[in-house]
Amino acid sequence: MTYDVVIVGAGVMGSAAAYWLSRAGKRAALLEKHAPAHVGAASGDHSRTIRVQYRGQAAYTQMAARAVELWKEFDQRHGADVYREHGVLSMQANPGHAPLLDGYEGLRQLGYRPQWLDAADLRRRFPQFANVDAGFLMDGVGGYLAAGAATQALADAARDLGAEVHLGTDVVELRESGGRVAAAVARGGRAFEAETFVIAVGSWTAQLLPDFPLRVQPTAARLHYLRPRDRAAYAFPRFRPFSVMDTQFYGFPVHWRECVKVADDAIGAPFDPDDDREHSDPAALAKLRAFLRAHLPALADAEVVYSKTCTYAMTQDSDFAIGFLPGRANAVAAAGFSGHGFKFGILIGQILADLAMRGASSWDLSRFRLDRTPSPVVEHW
Repeated sequence: MTYDVVIVGAGVMGSAAAYWLSRAGKRAALLEKHAPAHVGAASGDHSRTIRVQYRGQAAYTQMAARAVELWKEFDQRHGADVYREHGVLSMQANPGHAPLLDGYEGLRQLGYRPQWLDAADLRRRFPQFANVDAGFLMDGVGGYLAAGAATQALADAARDLGAEVHLGTDVVELRESGGRVAAAVARGGRAFEAETFVIAVGSWTAQLLPDFPLRVQPTAARLHYLRPRDRAAYAFPRFRPFSVMDTQFYGFPVHWRECVKVADDAIGAPFDPDDDREHSDPAALAKLRAFLRAHLPALADAEVVYSKTCTYAMTQDSDFAIGFLPGRANAVAAAGFSGHGFKFGILIGQILADLAMRGASSWDLSRFRLDRTPSPVVEHW
């Protein structure tokens, strides 16, 4: 059988592409080495922030706002309940942290109304925090996604709309003919033929596409789930999805297993995406405890219920990589979501579906070109 489109990778981007393609009536096959939201996937776990502040980067803010609309529509259409509109609290520990100030001003310039909170305001409204200088609250705008559930829901909806979903299908080769991809070949030799291909394999991009024009480096990021003694104090609405931006830690209210999630957003060391994610990491745990002692003191000795390493598939400039593969006119690739891409997943999937069906998108994708020369950053957007 020849499909209209074969999608390789059932993370949030690939699953969303399969959803939109199936919704458009295309014959689609979604191929995944493991399963949607598996422990090694960047689309796994239980929560991903949806924020619209992007340090004054209007393009990302506009895309995030549209993604929120699409997530809401998906929830309503499919009864998925994956988006939690809890707002987002962004703070700084020290005065004058440029990303916080740029984000605040950028939101105001785009017509949003973030609430600026000084140290006294923060102590009064969010007494869980200590040693925070100032911040702003986007109340009722943004929040978080139930990440693994959202990814699975997209794949399930694609299947319900007619897509074939092939799990345990490890694609090891894109077979080419005449400047086009003819088939995605799985380990064991099974070939999936199609008119067009979408490749969205995250941290495994360099393995499947060794000639990918941009470097996509998997790096380690550590997340932790802690069980607070006073659950009510850390549940929404008393506690919000938050970041203390100049520490690079962020977190979420009580959700999975009655736990608060706190994670380190720093660009970490290079990481093999096939390595064990659930190993112990004493250095990461010590860094977490130091952050908690300084900024969430009542959680400083809380039980850590679960920790794992997740990966950021980093481009050097932290911008996404989306476009047709050079020399393969019918293959669209999406990679390098650099630790901040999940929130856009349903929109990126729509963009990939448009590229696969029509060769173009209504969004300006020039920032994400595969042939750009990236300028390295030390923090992602």
